Amino acid sequence: MGSCLERCPVEVIDAIVESIELHDLKTICNLRLTCRTLAAKTSLSHHFQAFFKLKHVELKEQALCPFAQETQAGGLRCLIQNLTLSGFASGDKPRRTRTWKDKMLSSRQRNSSLLSHAFDTLAKNGPTGRLQSLSLEVTVSPDLQHRHQPTVARASFDWRHVWMAAVETFLTAVPSLAGSRIQIEGLTIFNSPEQQRCSLPCDVLAKFDWDAPGLSKSLSSVRALSISLSNRVFETDEFGDEDGRGVDPDEGHLYQDISIAQDESNFTGLANLLQLLPQLKSIDWHYFRLRGELQHLSPHSPERRPERLLQHIVELDTLPALTHCSLRGVCARETDLLAFIKRTRVAEVRLINVHLVSGTFTSIFDHCTSAAAPVTEVYFDNLTEPTPQSPQVRFFGRAPSRLGYGEEGYYYRSLAQSGEDIKKHIRYHTPILAPEDSPDMREWLAFQCREYGNAH
Repeated sequence: MGSCLERCPVEVIDAIVESIELHDLKTICNLRLTCRTLAAKTSLSHHFQAFFKLKHVELKEQALCPFAQETQAGGLRCLIQNLTLSGFASGDKPRRTRTWKDKMLSSRQRNSSLLSHAFDTLAKNGPTGRLQSLSLEVTVSPDLQHRHQPTVARASFDWRHVWMAAVETFLTAVPSLAGSRIQIEGLTIFNSPEQQRCSLPCDVLAKFDWDAPGLSKSLSSVRALSISLSNRVFETDEFGDEDGRGVDPDEGHLYQDISIAQDESNFTGLANLLQLLPQLKSIDWHYFRLRGELQHLSPHSPERRPERLLQHIVELDTLPALTHCSLRGVCARETDLLAFIKRTRVAEVRLINVHLVSGTFTSIFDHCTSAAAPVTEVYFDNLTEPTPQSPQVRFFGRAPSRLGYGEEGYYYRSLAQSGEDIKKHIRYHTPILAPEDSPDMREWLAFQCREYGNAH
């Protein structure tokens, strides 16, 4: 006859497991080791299964081989619902030679194959055949961290290794979806709060083969997209030229930089991706401005034409019907931004650090507050118009001051409206303002620099 504990129903075992601290996996495992009956009943505990629903895997062969083997074994290891794939930026000097490039491509293919096999097994052995979320990120080595995030926010920082790692992570992870039967509901590409100063160059997204067999099926179930893009930062593909000479940023000329930055293929990628997401309901699009190897062009130079990204999107024949839209650091023309909001019939609109290269926000504000619009909630913050004297949008009303001294008075940077206030007319101005400074303001400006880029 078994012990009293063995004879307890699954609901009681679940309550016992739930009473154990969530991080104390060792105690739960010790309970499972007492006998097969408790091991089986513990496996049915929702609390215990939660340990296996979240998985973090490094994109290197030493980690992907065990991951593929674990999923092949089935059982609890196939309960994964939220998967994070992490590349690594070491800070070592890139060996940009033909041999190095060949080795990198070979390693990428092996890792992508292992990952595709694991995805296929998860689709077969998992409870739903899909992932609730797939996130891509880059881990920065301690040796590189202080150069990547220097104490002074506006100081020059080491961007190359992180951007290279982001490209490698993307080109390893996303193709693996095409070779599998897995479906995903949420896709995050370098846009988690911890991923400051890590974005995917827009031209990499544009040159990717979105027509790969099987990829559209894996992405067709995506309902939430969170993505951080940057302007093009490399002069050549794959971080180096074919003869292995490498690229010296100081050898470039202004007209060459302009030609590279304005290449139309830089701006089509996000539109191509959205065409594969018919079920999309939420988008969080972040944009980071970086000089990169195009040293003769400022990140804020109009020659970079970042507004073309949204222009290509609104030129699509169909757009998904959204419930939530967040644009952060994005540049746009008034006509394109208005068309995007109208055509997606979005309910929740968040515009943060959005810069108009032409037009004003008047038509956008009027539409969001009109009786015919389906908008139920808006949040606007730190918006700018192409006004030479004072591009900063200031709203009429009272709000907490970023100076840290109480309220700003009648000109403030942000506006939030929802509920009964959603149809309230939005009044704003672009006044000429005196310089503002305080400890709180300097901290906020440092955040802006790290979050959206600067002139380095």
